[in-house]
Order: sequence, then structure tokens, then C-alpha cells
Amino acid sequence: MMRLIPVARLAAALAVSSALALPAAGAADFTTTAGYADACAEVARGGVPKDDDARIAAVICRDTALVSQVVTWATEGAKRMEKERIPKEAIMIEVRKEIDYVIAELGATRKLLAQIKLGKRKSLRLAPARWERDIDGDGTVKLWEKYLFALPKRGQQGFRLTAPSNEQAYYDSQYNLDAVIRVDQSDILWSLAYHHFIEGMLTNLRAFELTDKFDGLILARPDLLKTAHRLIGNGFAVSGKMRQEVLAETDDDEEWIGNPKQAASVFPVPLDAADFATWGMMIKEMSALWQGRTLLPATQGGRGMLALVAPFCPEGSGLNVARLYLHPPAAGTVYAFRHTKLPTDSCQRIDKAHPLSPIPQMAEQASKTDAGMGFLRYLYWTN
Repeated sequence: MMRLIPVARLAAALAVSSALALPAAGAADFTTTAGYADACAEVARGGVPKDDDARIAAVICRDTALVSQVVTWATEGAKRMEKERIPKEAIMIEVRKEIDYVIAELGATRKLLAQIKLGKRKSLRLAPARWERDIDGDGTVKLWEKYLFALPKRGQQGFRLTAPSNEQAYYDSQYNLDAVIRVDQSDILWSLAYHHFIEGMLTNLRAFELTDKFDGLILARPDLLKTAHRLIGNGFAVSGKMRQEVLAETDDDEEWIGNPKQAASVFPVPLDAADFATWGMMIKEMSALWQGRTLLPATQGGRGMLALVAPFCPEGSGLNVARLYLHPPAAGTVYAFRHTKLPTDSCQRIDKAHPLSPIPQMAEQASKTDAGMGFLRYLYWTN
């Protein structure tokens, strides 16, 4: 009997290990077109997700449906508005409605992501190149729609934005059509950071309205700037946590974003130890700037990337981003597209406690080198 105890313990350990390694029984299958369609049909029925795997499925389906909604609205809606010669005022009403819808959806999926606590467990397997959708709703799945969610091949190629292609050879040469990801907690944090950032940027946008002559912006809802500041600030915090989570991983199995010791990563940008150090430094500096611990160089007569858009702060002072967002000007403040000056209340004296941020100088240096576009691609993928 005593000899059976170690065997029983081993069996129990194996059972626990299996539970940690595999998704729940009956979990959604995102590795095939049919599995993706079935999973999203289940999500569309509106049930409340009962576990983390179901929450992940709900986020994937709702986010990809949101992409379909936006693309359809942008393409078909633009054609309709041009054909019907809709007045600018009516167009702006429709634009605001669409942005508000996107913000609400991102907020809902962000809250689902925040509930997911996988720990060391691996969750669903994903094959994004097989998530075929009729994106624009015309009844057919064109090649660019078939591969809309496919991942670019891993490598150091530059960042570029191009029109969708309908050539199979293009996708064969530029995309990893066999990429598979097994979701872990760092992947959840990666997605959560992106949700914070995009929702925050759109909320920032909705704080303003266009002037009647479309020659400037009106600060219509100052409180939304405070909300945007919180969302984007949380995005930096989540991105930093995600970086630490990735570095701590010791497995190497169908990874999305991998650390320098993980070879089985399909992340489009290979990241070595120096990249992780740069990433950590960028998060640290952006967080300091965002919280007002460092200042943007924005003095009168200044040069560089900020010169055209910078507020003209007094000599020896810089722009305090946190003060600008958390103590915004009054509703109704107008910003012309030309010769805009932000209120000097957002300026702060440069001193030891509030030095200038190195971020603008780093960005300017990167823009002047061949590596500039590669750096932009790196920032895009690492959010």
C-alpha cells in the first residue's frame, strides 16, 4: 500500500499538469474556418462567458466582427454618402455614431480581457489565417478578406501600409499562413494593452468637434480627456506587465510574442535582449511623460518634430501632458488647424523634478535613419 502512494501522487500531478496545459473540454476551435464560424455563432447568441476560454472566444469574435463593421462602414458607407451627396453635417453625425459604437465595443471586450487569469495555463489554439469572413458584407469572401487576420512573416522587413491585395502569391511570400498560437497570459495582456490604447485614442478624439467651417477643433467634452488619459496610462502599465510576463516564460510552444530564449514564436518582429531593454526603456519614458514627471520640449521658436504642433511655452518650460489632460481648458475652447496655441497653464518650469523627456529626440533620430520605419514597425507590434 505504501508503494502505491507515490504512484497516486504522480497520477494526481499529471492530472493537474494536463489541466494546466489544455483548454477546457468543449472549448472553441479557432484553428479552422468552420471552427471559427461555429465559435462566433455561439458568441453571437449572446450567452455570458462562463470561463476564461469562453471569454477569449468572445473577445476574438467580437473584435473581428468589429473590424468587419468598421471596414464595411468605411467602404460601403463612403460610396453611399458620395452617391447620395449627404451634407457634411449629416456625415459628421454618422462618423460620431460609428466612433461611439467602436468605443463601446472595445470597452466591453476590454472588461472581458481584464477578467482572464490563465496563470501558467495555456488556453485556445488560434490559426488567424483561417479566420475567413465576408468583411464588407457583399456575399463573397475575396482573397484579401480571407487573409485579413493572417500574420506577416517573422523578420526585420520595414513597416508599410499598402492596399489589400487579391494575389495569392503576395500572401504566400509575405505572410505566415501556417502560424498557430496557443494563448497564454502574456498574450491576454498584449491584447488588453491594445484595447486600452485604441479606446483611449478614440475617446480623446471624441472630446473634440469640428468647427462649422471645418478649419479647426472645438473642445466639446473636456471630461473625455480625463478618461482618455486614464485609459492610455493604463495601457502603458499593462504593456509593462506584459513585457515582464513574456520574459518570465520558460516554455516554448506555439508562442505569440516570445522572449529571446523562445524560438517557437510567430510574432512578426524578432525580439532580442536589446529589444526588450529598449521596450522597457520606452515604457518607462512614456509613462513618465504621460504622468507629468517629464516634460515635452515645446518652447517658442523650438525646432524638430514638435515645432509645427507644439504649444509655445515660455523659455525654460515644457509641456506637462498630464496637466493638459487632467486640467483641460473650458468647453468651447477652439483650436485652429493653423497657428494653434495651447493654454500656457499646461506649461511647467523645467527643473530636476521635471526634466525634459528624451522621447521626441529619440523619435527624431529614428526618423532620420534607415532603421526609422523598422522602429515604427517594432513600436506598432509591441504596442
